[in-house]
Amino acid sequence: MNLMNLKEKKISYNWKTIYVGIIQNFFEPQVISDYAIELMELGKDDDFISELAWGVKSDNLQQVLFEIKSRYFPNLEEDDDDYKIEELKLRFVYLSKLADTISDDDDLLNKIAEFYNNNGYPEDMAEFINYMPQEVPTTKKGLIDRFHRFLDSENNKINEN
Repeated sequence: MNLMNLKEKKISYNWKTIYVGIIQNFFEPQVISDYAIELMELGKDDDFISELAWGVKSDNLQQVLFEIKSRYFPNLEEDDDDYKIEELKLRFVYLSKLADTISDDDDLLNKIAEFYNNNGYPEDMAEFINYMPQEVPTTKKGLIDRFHRFLDSENNKINEN
């Protein structure tokens, strides 16, 4: 994913989104520079942001993430509501991107299941995972419909915050 994906879904983002996105593997480190450049174009820069705009070397990534966290949200923890909201935004954008780009139902369901597997088996997604037993038996189309209802619900949660 990249910042354009967030913009396309009209999802607001900031350093916290970038930080959580990198920690949770939604973003590549390049997004740090992309966001720093955006901030510079808006006139919201300082020496730190200018330095980030030049890029982040992989061997320096942990130090940069530590510095971002220390400067902008030093008290953020993984179980905080703010952290969970950022995860919710990122998950919504990622899954929406799948829905927008994959037209084959089998491929879409398989990619959703792959995301589910790689992200700790979120309970709220089980109702549309193709290999999970369903309380009410359903068809492939039924799973896809549940997935789209889930995305609508996630979008509503994001807009409430």
